[in-house]
Amino acid sequence: MDKHHGWTISSSEDEEEKSILPSKEKKRKFMSPAQMKRKIFRNEETNEAKTKVPCKFGDKCFRKNEEHLKEFSHTGKRKLEKNSEDDNSPQSSNKRLKASAGNNSLDPVSAYHASEPYHLLLTTVKDIPKKFNYLGTTTVKEFACPPSIGIKDILSTKFGKILKSAQFNYCIDIQWLMDQYPKEVRDQPILIVHGEQAGNNMKLKAEAAPFLNIQLCRADLPPFGTHHTKMMFLLYKQGLRIVISTSNLVEQDWRNRTQGLWMSPIFPKGDPKADDSEFKKGLLAYLNAYKKKELGPWIELIKEHDMSSANVLLVASVPGRHTGPSLHSWGHLKLRKLLTTYVKGVDSTWPVIGQFSSIGSLGPNKDKWVCGEWLTSMSACQRKNQLGAVKKADLKLIFPTVDNVRCSLDGYPSGASLPYSSANAHKQPWLKSFFHHWKAEHCGRSEASPHIKSYTRISPFKTNIRSAWFLLTSANLSKAAWGGLEKLNSQLAIKSYELGVLFIPSIINNVTSESSPLDNYFHLNMSSSGKQFYLPYSLPLQPYNSEDEPWTWDAPHKDGPDRFGNMWVPC
Repeated sequence: MDKHHGWTISSSEDEEEKSILPSKEKKRKFMSPAQMKRKIFRNEETNEAKTKVPCKFGDKCFRKNEEHLKEFSHTGKRKLEKNSEDDNSPQSSNKRLKASAGNNSLDPVSAYHASEPYHLLLTTVKDIPKKFNYLGTTTVKEFACPPSIGIKDILSTKFGKILKSAQFNYCIDIQWLMDQYPKEVRDQPILIVHGEQAGNNMKLKAEAAPFLNIQLCRADLPPFGTHHTKMMFLLYKQGLRIVISTSNLVEQDWRNRTQGLWMSPIFPKGDPKADDSEFKKGLLAYLNAYKKKELGPWIELIKEHDMSSANVLLVASVPGRHTGPSLHSWGHLKLRKLLTTYVKGVDSTWPVIGQFSSIGSLGPNKDKWVCGEWLTSMSACQRKNQLGAVKKADLKLIFPTVDNVRCSLDGYPSGASLPYSSANAHKQPWLKSFFHHWKAEHCGRSEASPHIKSYTRISPFKTNIRSAWFLLTSANLSKAAWGGLEKLNSQLAIKSYELGVLFIPSIINNVTSESSPLDNYFHLNMSSSGKQFYLPYSLPLQPYNSEDEPWTWDAPHKDGPDRFGNMWVPC
């Protein structure tokens, strides 16, 4: 597969297409997914040089980051406009945030530390206001934006010098990836775990050939399966860091998309026998499932590091038909097991929210899989007694409408990362009744097309909203990703590799028997500790109306041009 001349479609029923970029020409008819063999470039407007404005801190400013120095001069102290700090606008809130942060709010290291104790971040977005990127404090309620970080920041020597790394992903542009590493570590060993088969595998090898420090590891896949996991291992002198995200290793995914990631602390070396954490056991089980010798050194490294500080759990999928002891080890049954073990105090009125970027073939009706076995797993929690089954939750799904895509930062081409086929949409019209718009006003990402995938269960309250758990994952809404039960529910069939991190309040808050029951929830408004848990989308959700249609990537969309004047017209 030639990463520089477009992408071919995976034959999987649900996986995201390798994204394309917007066209240079106005009103160009875009190719259908089956014809995406040419690269389409974005119509980049020339950035005119901006006159620097005086920094209000003058020569006392401690900011050293490049973006700040480009925008502001430091020869004198700026006189603030009267009452500019007194209003409640986001602009003024952002100024107060910077002043109260006590550090550089555009510093990615500060943003990472501001994500504690969750270590949940969004990726930066190129074409949104700067105030929504890297925000490193949450002291002002009027400006409730989660911190964010970019891929160059993650790999930056600000966090330490990388001795070697591993990249697990679905879609990989090797030259682009190498450009993201700091120059001083680009010759360090890199293992790339991928799922490319046949000709695409040969092309990936050709791309990697100039880089003698790159080793490739191809995951074995069944028909229609994909290697969809998105994870990094970063080894430093001081320890090992793990990053689990929703982003492919291509430029488009880190530019104008809404993406999420979990960035672990740097785990130090420790006594392998002393650390029996659920996180470490889950990670080792996942890596061993590959059955690949190339992963052996990393498995040993993970055994050597103390990961007891990880306060999340892993929910993974690996291809195969899982039975017996492994039945509840993967997919939605693994999530069911964890929720049943750790989540309590959830009322049956609390809905489940699913948000994703791709949809598979889900069956002829809602009860076949979505509201059957899958929602049963999503509704799981500790039972007060063993009498009767847990009542299934109401279900709300977030998926972009045609207008969400049309009005996005990249226009219609962002829909190439939202592969819901018109054939599947026509077969399952019942799914539309669950759909809600993509909207993310609180973090400035309503127009940043969502490639993030997340699932949660929240309270139905209008104020003081609580979340019982939150899952950030690579898994979209499909049986290939989550698994489907077979043989009288004795076997779970999964086609793809997937990986996600499960945030459970009682684990993050280290709840004991003496703790307050409120410690069993994430507070989606400001909590008593001042640390807010952020959803990647805005509440309350906005349901589709009768005229709204979910985006389908292989159907024409000609009701209106996007912001570049283009229509979406598959041939």
